[in-house]
Amino acid sequence: MGDKMQAMTSREYGGPEIMKLEELDRPVPKDDQVLIKVAYTSVNPFEWHHLRGEPWLMRMANKALLKPHVHILGADVSGVVEAVGAKVTRFNPGDEVFGDIGFGAFAQYAVGAEKKLAHKPNDVSFQDVGVVGIAGLTALQAVRDWGEVKPGQKVLINGASGGVGTYAVQIAKVFGAEVTAVCSGKNAELVKGLGADHVIDYKKEDFTQNGKTYDVIIDLAASRSIKETKRAMAPVSRWVHVGFNFKNMILGGLFGRWLFSDSGKSLVLKIADVNVDDLTTLGDMLASGKIRSVIDRTYELKDTSIAVEYVETMRAKGKVAIEVN
Repeated sequence: MGDKMQAMTSREYGGPEIMKLEELDRPVPKDDQVLIKVAYTSVNPFEWHHLRGEPWLMRMANKALLKPHVHILGADVSGVVEAVGAKVTRFNPGDEVFGDIGFGAFAQYAVGAEKKLAHKPNDVSFQDVGVVGIAGLTALQAVRDWGEVKPGQKVLINGASGGVGTYAVQIAKVFGAEVTAVCSGKNAELVKGLGADHVIDYKKEDFTQNGKTYDVIIDLAASRSIKETKRAMAPVSRWVHVGFNFKNMILGGLFGRWLFSDSGKSLVLKIADVNVDDLTTLGDMLASGKIRSVIDRTYELKDTSIAVEYVETMRAKGKVAIEVN
């Protein structure tokens, strides 16, 4: 195959059906980049939002209103370093790595910035670290940084059985919280197995109507309004809004300080920061058994479009992996 590779491309906006398996030239790493022979990647909502170009504000932010500038998606990655740029100091060819490179991992070879990669622990599989990037970073930072979770606090995780949620339940327990997981009843045993102390079946019970309150709400489903969610917040508490709800994001972003100015309640809107320290922390947690990657299904690279279609249903339990090499 020489310097060629196979990659799943998307050269216009649309659904999973527009994705195609193409033979392309391997990318060449820039001075600060690493070329990775990809072992595993995964599908996140990040990918299908970019695939469809929705919401439109994202197209405007990317300066790509009519067609995408990036033709190979895939942020999460694990694999083996094939080559390094001239200014790379932390990696050498043959090193096993993982991380969140932003784009390009839906391919046999991908390039990523050195600062977005970490060394893979010896005792952790390529699959387990290959799916942890976006979801794991979001969960870690939501619990530790944005929610400032302390031992003994009551933490509710709305959307607990999804990619971010399965990591968030486990990480909240690592930080000593009493965790209430909100998910469908069929996933109750899964989240209990991850350490959840209580489970609410959202089809049978509304967590904003049962009279219980929480010190931290990590909201990955964005299924309730600001007014409704405030009812479930303790007098001094944080609502970490990660799930995409356009109305809540706009209202919270523009009027969050005013909407919560009457109390010790606060709203936090954040996007995960990709950094080596947090990737290393996640790798160490996986290696020590403090957390594990929950993988619903694994697909081959050629079936990435099917994987994206499945993730779009919002029914995946944990992560959906793509095995590449």
